[in-house]
Amino acid sequence: MQHSQSKPGVKNEEREPLFRPTGRAEGLPGRAYYDPAFYEAERHTVFAKGWMGIGFAKDIPDSGDIQPITVAGWELITVRQKDGSIKVFHNICRHRGMRLVKEKGNARSIRCIFHCWTYALDGKLMATPVINGVNEHKAEDFDYSELGLKEVRSGQYLDIIFVNIDGQAVPLEEHLRPVRDRLEGTFDMSLIRDGETINTMSYPVNWKIAYEGGIEDYHVGFVHKKMRHSPAYQFEDGGTTYAGFSNSFKLEDIKGVIFESTTDGKTLPIFPKMVESGVTDAITLFIFPTVIIGCKPNSVNMSVSLPQGPEKTEYVGRTYFIGEAATDPSFQKLRDGVREFWAEAFHEDDVVWREVQAMVKIREDLNLETRFSPHWERALHAFQKYVAKEVGDDVRRDPASA
Repeated sequence: MQHSQSKPGVKNEEREPLFRPTGRAEGLPGRAYYDPAFYEAERHTVFAKGWMGIGFAKDIPDSGDIQPITVAGWELITVRQKDGSIKVFHNICRHRGMRLVKEKGNARSIRCIFHCWTYALDGKLMATPVINGVNEHKAEDFDYSELGLKEVRSGQYLDIIFVNIDGQAVPLEEHLRPVRDRLEGTFDMSLIRDGETINTMSYPVNWKIAYEGGIEDYHVGFVHKKMRHSPAYQFEDGGTTYAGFSNSFKLEDIKGVIFESTTDGKTLPIFPKMVESGVTDAITLFIFPTVIIGCKPNSVNMSVSLPQGPEKTEYVGRTYFIGEAATDPSFQKLRDGVREFWAEAFHEDDVVWREVQAMVKIREDLNLETRFSPHWERALHAFQKYVAKEVGDDVRRDPASA
């Protein structure tokens, strides 16, 4: 059976069952997880119209640091400016469209290897060597002020760099206000520091399968043997900004369960407010469409999932700890333990995600619907409704089917 023919994103007869209450709802169709036309529609709606997390400010700490990032078919570079701010540009030379930066590094300027057009760190066009003949480096017909790199609207929350490709979204601060309201009253983010605890993975699956694999705790205990279902599990509804889950426990009830210690009894510090109150909180928010912020009593994990095509996703995550626990060598074993814990979990997820991806074309052939747990998968359901609303039924035709 041929799958190249473009179809509506989410047809009317598929929207009604998706928007039922969670226990009776049916999930996105199989083609949403492989069809090039569906993915192309997502590029121009889900990823281009809103605020999308693409990376970490910590990855470009010094002036002149430059990092290329590919996400959802967009080629970008993040550049640390001389004043310490960050700018994001499309990674395309204004002359002939050459890719400018291929690898992370530090530079005083950005030069195209094709014809050596050179740009300042702020994107301004600085030089066009011999453009008008030998030793003639200026073209009278060019307005150099209009030929700088094309800047992408960007902003930052905590350590995460966000971009808005089409430049038309509401201000980032307004967009993330629900996230800040939910997190910052419970977790004192001013205390967290980067622990250089980094996990990366490349998954041969659609970005939604990777995202959905973390947005529910139903599989916990079945796939992840070191985790267990929480009796205090609560759905977090952030409207069109996020979905997630949380739980609270008395500190005395979980001290020996989640706070692992080294042989000398050293444990990671927890947020002071929780020590004072005797009540611990854990919140994980999936900030649509690429960011996850997971806050535990003793650490904060931030990650971005970068779509690389209809069936490939790159994941990068960093963990932050409280105060000196992020950098003090005496906490290194505990920091390593956190990284190893998440690495094991990601590899466990990889096994099942590949199997889910392998079935999506057959599922589409059979018109086989999927369902949700009414308790554990309300956030997952909210995410799928978000995708359906953004994509709608206006999917661009796949060039391969023309």
